[in-house]
Amino acid sequence: MGSEGVLLLRDALTAVEPVSDYLGTDGLDVRGDLAGLNLNTVPAVYVECGNMRNAADAALMSGEAGRQALAQQLAAGVLTFLGR
Repeated sequence: MGSEGVLLLRDALTAVEPVSDYLGTDGLDVRGDLAGLNLNTVPAVYVECGNMRNAADAALMSGEAGRQALAQQLAAGVLTFLGR
């Protein structure tokens, strides 16, 4: 997925989860060591929906409502990228 799509996904997720401040810049970290991203011939992105070492993140991801909210925002970001 190009940088525009990555930004759309990140921005959609901020409705549920704050932007990460422990790694990368503005919630994004470029990785050259992940074959699933770097050797792909189709758009791809890995999304970290939280940090399990953070109690608030862990609580969000452990509950059904939190997981549903994250899934809805991921879908919204993809649909925005696709222009739908």
